[in-house]
Amino acid sequence: MTERFAIISDIHGNHPALVKVLEDIKSRGIEQFIIAGDYCLSGAWPNDCIQTLKEIPKKWIIQGNEERYLENLIGKDQSTWTDGQMQISYWNYRNIEKENLDYLLALPHTAEFECNGVKVHMAHSLADFIGVRESADSVAVSERYAKVQTTPEMVRKDIHAMLDADADFQEKVAALEEGVYIFGHTHVQWSYKVPRKNMLLINPGSCGLPLDAITDSVPYAILTIAENGEASVEEIRVPFSMADYIEELRKTTQYVEANVWCKVIFKELLSAKEHMYYFLRYAEEYAKRIGDERRPYAVETWEKAYEEWSKS
Repeated sequence: MTERFAIISDIHGNHPALVKVLEDIKSRGIEQFIIAGDYCLSGAWPNDCIQTLKEIPKKWIIQGNEERYLENLIGKDQSTWTDGQMQISYWNYRNIEKENLDYLLALPHTAEFECNGVKVHMAHSLADFIGVRESADSVAVSERYAKVQTTPEMVRKDIHAMLDADADFQEKVAALEEGVYIFGHTHVQWSYKVPRKNMLLINPGSCGLPLDAITDSVPYAILTIAENGEASVEEIRVPFSMADYIEELRKTTQYVEANVWCKVIFKELLSAKEHMYYFLRYAEEYAKRIGDERRPYAVETWEKAYEEWSKS
């Protein structure tokens, strides 16, 4: 029989968005889930996100790269957590219940299963499959639409053109075995049918922090695998007020304890475009300019770098 799966990735502590997406999925009668990593950092409700995901009965779920930041803090002396750059990781570590953190860190990094004769592969990043990052990432999309109002149709068409022209990407995916490949990481929603192969690539986008230049909505995808093995995908966007979400974030202890990180994320939420990459690059330039070799960055360096960058 035909099987349908809701695909979610990159929730990043945005529990209100996750709830909206789950409501939409339920309204479509979908009961199976594929969940592709990054459940913490950036939004202030990581514990709620993990608890909600734990309670989904029919799912395939893996870790993302953000989970590793938390894993690296286990057993560390918290009295040394005095820098500015890692404040967001420290806040998450302190605000996730141990049982939920243990669940999160026990998840596999990759997974695969078979449905109607089709092998479905899961990893957090496409680079895990092909060794290189695809050209249609959040930086490329943000720069392409720096001064352009977008639509999902425009972004979809342009991303397909980017991938068609990416020779390295084409060479790498052509070497993969046929099947469905699911990943996230770039916060850009796209799917791609590989030419001349029974192969479908799916990035559902970021449920909690979309960076594909499409504002006030959060994405996920629906994978359908027919009884004859034919796989297809539908890209979904659920309306979501980022301004309202930001107001709720401002009321949290995360906003107090990881203030710079939150302010950069606010820019991303409102614009649906990449900002953290540019800020981190600026912070490195600033630290070198003032002769600060400490890494992670000291609080003063971190805050003053943001103050300069936000005015540039």
